[in-house]
Amino acid sequence: MPVDVDDEPVPVEMEQLLDSVELKNVPAEISFSNAAAVRVGLIVAAISMALLVPLANLGGMSLLGIILPTLSAGALSVWFYQRRTGVPLTVLAGARLGWITGVFIFALFLVLFTISIIPALESGELQKIQEAALKGSFSEGDMAKLKEIFENPVMLAVSILLFMGIYFVGATTLSSLGGMLGAKLLRRNQSL
Repeated sequence: MPVDVDDEPVPVEMEQLLDSVELKNVPAEISFSNAAAVRVGLIVAAISMALLVPLANLGGMSLLGIILPTLSAGALSVWFYQRRTGVPLTVLAGARLGWITGVFIFALFLVLFTISIIPALESGELQKIQEAALKGSFSEGDMAKLKEIFENPVMLAVSILLFMGIYFVGATTLSSLGGMLGAKLLRRNQSL
């Protein structure tokens, strides 16, 4: 005969044990459904883009001017998240938070790129900028090939989509690595 659990009284010892157990706050998983992670990722991405654009312009789009702010954005997002929530992150959670930050960096870059490229396309200024930038880097034959690519709308679109894909992978990967590094360093500091 089955026993109905609802009808049986809970022993007093069990009630005392349940009252004495302190339930720990289980940290929320780092994902886009975690509001604190999304807020931190967006704020750090905005800070990173505010630094990234001037550094890239100073260095003539040097790799260091792009890599350093993107890497540090991942580490900074882990630091901000831990300060905001008080929850230390594992290396994997740091990578996830860094990836979220990288997605926001890419989205902000896409907005800035679109805002700056549309007027340049409409005025014909883009071709002059390209020729000036590439003049010293390529031979006359290579310049002619590049000019053909940029004059063909399909090839221009493919080139821009390829660049955007590379930038997305680079931004998310570098931010994830920065998040992993930040989580590892902050966890080490807490154990000292």
